[in-house]
Amino acid sequence: MINRCTEIIINWLINCEAIEETDRSLYEYALYSIFLTISPVFLVVLLGNILGFLRESFLIIIPFFILRKYCGGYHTKKAWLCIIESSLLLILCIFISSIIKCNNLLLIFTIYSMISLGYFSPMDNENKILRSEERNAYKKNTVIVLLILGIIELILLYLKMNIEVKCISMGIMLTAFMQYPSIVIKAKNAQK
Repeated sequence: MINRCTEIIINWLINCEAIEETDRSLYEYALYSIFLTISPVFLVVLLGNILGFLRESFLIIIPFFILRKYCGGYHTKKAWLCIIESSLLLILCIFISSIIKCNNLLLIFTIYSMISLGYFSPMDNENKILRSEERNAYKKNTVIVLLILGIIELILLYLKMNIEVKCISMGIMLTAFMQYPSIVIKAKNAQK
């Protein structure tokens, strides 16, 4: 679907002489990347409205969106499969955040997820292998984002804004969860 939308738009731009045919692949890649970047936000708006949890959806996706950029993790081979899995995971996170309690167990899982993200990040994937200097920058950015999120959560806890704490924690835990398949695959490959 994303490929088809990209193709239609690029063909239209070429027909309107806004871009050259020779630059097609560059613009296709750029537009495809934009679609993949905004699709989680679109999913949040759509699913959040349908489920009646728009604010909670944004509070889950924002830490996930920011952390995922630097942390990496599991990626599907096909964009449509990514969208389906992302939708299901987002619905699951919204549901879990609506029933869990803001207690010590939640904080323990959040801290564990933050430590896991700080330790294992960044993770390469087959689409993007990081150079040494990129790895260092991504690791530093991950730690900074985690510290900022930790401070925000402490402030929200102090203010007794439990819904917000639960949602941000779910976003952090979702990011860590998305690294586990890659961690397992990497461990299995190392044993061979």
